[in-house]
Amino acid sequence: MQTEQLHLPGDYTRGGWRKQGALPRKSSVAWIVLFAALGFILLSGLFWVALNFPRFGMAAAVAIVLIVPLGLASGAVAVPQLHHKLTALKSKLRWWHALWVLLYISTLVFRVRDQEATQAQPLDAWALLRIIPEGIVILWLMARLYRRKEALAWVGCMFRGVPGALTIFALVCCASSIWSVYPAWTLYKSLEYLLDVSVLGVAIANIWTLEDYEVLFDWTWAIFGIELAWVWLQVPLWPSDSFADARLRGMIPATGWNAVGQSGAFFAVIALCRLLPLSRRRTNTSFYALLFVFGFVSLLVSQTRNAVGGFLFAVVIVLVLSGRIFGVVTTGIVSALALLFTPLGGIVITYLQREQNAEAMKSLTGRAEFWSYALQQFAGHPLLGMGAYAAGRFFIMTKLGTDTASLHSDWIELLVGVGLAGLIPFVAALGGTWWFLVRGVNDRTLTAQGRQMAFEGVGVLAVITVHSFFNVELTWHVPLLLFVLVGYAELLRRKTVKVPRAVPRPVGVRSYSGIG
Repeated sequence: MQTEQLHLPGDYTRGGWRKQGALPRKSSVAWIVLFAALGFILLSGLFWVALNFPRFGMAAAVAIVLIVPLGLASGAVAVPQLHHKLTALKSKLRWWHALWVLLYISTLVFRVRDQEATQAQPLDAWALLRIIPEGIVILWLMARLYRRKEALAWVGCMFRGVPGALTIFALVCCASSIWSVYPAWTLYKSLEYLLDVSVLGVAIANIWTLEDYEVLFDWTWAIFGIELAWVWLQVPLWPSDSFADARLRGMIPATGWNAVGQSGAFFAVIALCRLLPLSRRRTNTSFYALLFVFGFVSLLVSQTRNAVGGFLFAVVIVLVLSGRIFGVVTTGIVSALALLFTPLGGIVITYLQREQNAEAMKSLTGRAEFWSYALQQFAGHPLLGMGAYAAGRFFIMTKLGTDTASLHSDWIELLVGVGLAGLIPFVAALGGTWWFLVRGVNDRTLTAQGRQMAFEGVGVLAVITVHSFFNVELTWHVPLLLFVLVGYAELLRRKTVKVPRAVPRPVGVRSYSGIG
């Protein structure tokens, strides 16, 4: 049976342009003029950037001029796919997704204060931008949970399984305000974290299907994707400030280098997971290839060393879990040879040094000094610590005369803040998340999509776990990346445990076989 083919003017076949569609001479001239004009624009842009930003150097000028047109061309390919995905996501959003984004909004920083100003006036006009969204979340929860059955389901999800360990950790933090070096600050920050866990419990209590949880995954990625895209959009507005110390950051709201690096790392990992799916069947390849480039470039220009380490660790985990052991070995050998016998090794070392001297590198950019002092204080208060969220900033740093908001490590903050009493439940929550996600990747009773979600979750968890050793990421308000993974790990845990439902199943909703 013959099939009718649609031939448009200019269709190209193996034999060349079709006769009726061959490009006439005028079109050829038009293309030549177009490319010449494009080349003139690029060269003019290169000259302008090099002239106005001499300190960036010619290499940076070339990168800027090339990235802009390539970014526009890539956007022409990715935007339609992105619009389709966001439209589909919008139709699936539920009320608890609004709570999720309100918590994120409450973390935005529009001004940075030192310790003295914070203690003198803890509540100022800018602080209301943080408190108001949290207040809306509290009122919203109270309005939704007045029904007894819904409240029981919510409490059950908060105190059961993997989220239960986080709830215990938050309660220990609240209790530490009794002996804290700054009781009011400890209580406020601890209640913030408890509110975060409460929203996670509400979300889990209302999720019935795999599709519902996949929406929460995509919603979380979308929030951080918009944040990272906005950081890039600020570059033309404040080029010098955006690239202070030649590292990319956001100005309004303040988005630090470490946050940019972490976001770039986990977006690159998510894209890699979808380019190397467990099912071996890729979809939307062009979009995820561009997402990988977007994340990887963001990671590189942030020059965040711990995020680079997290990314590399995640890549190894992803390749191993997907059964691509040969890829791990090959990549490792090729990379080692390139670093040893090509100029690439010197370039990598220069990049990682960030123009720091050997002494700064050895001291981990000053972290070694206050970590050492913090561990000495932990030895004197090993069981209960000196107050969650306050011991590091208002005791350790004050003693050392350093004005930073944290000790730049979740684990050091945990030890000096709540000691072993808080460390044990938090390690249980993080370890349980690792265990159930890795097991979910290899669980053949799950659907392909269920395993793929666990696969991506492990990649993101690898990034944020490494990042947590050098920054506060998992224990401060609000760790959305950790929480979305904890929630999915809890659903995977329920696969082997029959959990009673206190909330009636919504009409017309089918449960996902193997999860909950």
